Amino acid sequence: MNASVINRFAKIVTAGSAKGRSRRLALTLPLAAVIATGAVGCTPDTSTDAAPSAAPTLSAPAAATAPSTPAPSATTSVPAATPAATPTAETPAPAPAPSTTTPAPAAKAPAAAAKTPASVVKPGGGIEIRFDGLNPGQRIEAGGGTVAFSVTWTNTGTKRYDSVVPVVASQQYDGAACGFIGRMAGGTIERKEGNTWKQFPLSQGTGMDYVMGGRSATFPLPSGASRTIQYRIHLDADNGPGTLPVEAAAYDSVTTIKQIATKKVVDTKVVDTHMPKVTVSGGPGALVVGKQAAQYTVKVTNPTKAAFRQVTPTISLPNVVDPKSGDYTKHFIEAADLVVEVQDHGQWRPVTVDHDCNDNLAINADSLQRALPAGATTEYTFRIGVDKGWTTGNKFNLSFGATADQHRATAVKITPTVTG
Repeated sequence: MNASVINRFAKIVTAGSAKGRSRRLALTLPLAAVIATGAVGCTPDTSTDAAPSAAPTLSAPAAATAPSTPAPSATTSVPAATPAATPTAETPAPAPAPSTTTPAPAAKAPAAAAKTPASVVKPGGGIEIRFDGLNPGQRIEAGGGTVAFSVTWTNTGTKRYDSVVPVVASQQYDGAACGFIGRMAGGTIERKEGNTWKQFPLSQGTGMDYVMGGRSATFPLPSGASRTIQYRIHLDADNGPGTLPVEAAAYDSVTTIKQIATKKVVDTKVVDTHMPKVTVSGGPGALVVGKQAAQYTVKVTNPTKAAFRQVTPTISLPNVVDPKSGDYTKHFIEAADLVVEVQDHGQWRPVTVDHDCNDNLAINADSLQRALPAGATTEYTFRIGVDKGWTTGNKFNLSFGATADQHRATAVKITPTVTG
């Protein structure tokens, strides 16, 4: 591999059982109260599982009704040290008139709104993942505000997991600004930990390093339990429109990185309402090696309602092999082989050509940056030529575009012919 390719790689790399524990209610009854109770003819509950509220109710005659205190609910644990609200020896309750009505059993507690472990555990269950607040097709603005959502991990199986590493990240994205090594969406993802937000890179890379971000959020997950974590994501302005898959997963640890749950993926839609618009005239054009350059006029328009602070034109050329070299795997077109000039106040001046983060040849147009008011258009005129050593039939797939405050315009493709 020649030195120029090595240099380009260097640049890119840098760019819970409560029943057993519940206490019975201790009723301290005077003898008179016991006799009175027997006169009623009520049969006491001899079940070992009866809750305190199922004990016979002591009733007073209508002429002298003693204050009563509702029996505690069957689902409430009452401390043994708390005395029951029953008639005392000083104020015995008169025996009530015989009754043929059987005391009503204690009312059952209403079902809880949240699922109990018994209601989520199922045969063949495991860890299930759910997104809330992030839906398929949801629009996310490039360079816009953060999008908040939550992810819940629920153990629907009978096995306890002592360690669950939660991981949320975007998958590879075709709309990424750079993609030579991996098409990683630009932006950040934040996870709420206590009262703070911890930030991580948004996208997965080409390996499994992104799993490390879940280390500090690792949690145990008993059978029937669940854990919900809050997240929010932000996309950089240079992400192009497209479908961005956001993935949630669970691993056993950050060392073995064994997947312990089926991943959940939500396909979101990236939009950009702040893109500049580019048009090109002069194409396709014809180049004569070492003699004739093709001339193009690039117009950049601001279609938004806000001014662009910094507009920059872009021209790039994918790697092209030299047809005369006989080596189509190693010999790439070099920056020196592409000659680009821009018209500046009636004069032509050279524009530097280098490699971009996609390993394409691209112009360095920092000197051509300018502000652009809302609704306005600016233009640039370029001449593009090819140095000696190229043969007839070799075509260049030129790509013209622009950035405006990092928002990227949709590129215009021009393919001139090359002769000579």
